[in-house]
Amino acid sequence: MKGRRLLLLLPILLLTVGAAYFFLVHKRPPKPAPPEQTYEFALADLALNLADKDRPHYLSASLTIVFKGVDPQPAVEAHDAELRDAVITTTTQHTYTDLLTPEGKETLKRDLAVAAEAVLTEDRLSVETVLFTSFLMD
Repeated sequence: MKGRRLLLLLPILLLTVGAAYFFLVHKRPPKPAPPEQTYEFALADLALNLADKDRPHYLSASLTIVFKGVDPQPAVEAHDAELRDAVITTTTQHTYTDLLTPEGKETLKRDLAVAAEAVLTEDRLSVETVLFTSFLMD
């Protein structure tokens, strides 16, 4: 009888110890954080003079600002004029020659992201990137 009881209790004991190890000692990898929500805000088409001194050059562009975190719609609408002014002021500091190269366009994107964040700083919005949806120079 004792042998039978031992044979019945041994698997139960092993299952209990195994379960205790799994739930108490075994570390599960943490779940990855969900990706942060992004929001896109398109600015109306812009036609701008560039900073060239030798002859007039123009830029016609459309751009989308990608924000991460919270929905930027209320803040962007409240600061629309300031945001457009920052984009115009920043863009018109660049020259035609600068913007011919991919590096020049990337520099302009970074400058625009900094300018947009500066306008929206009290709303704590973070600009992830700036995307050109059209870009035409003369």
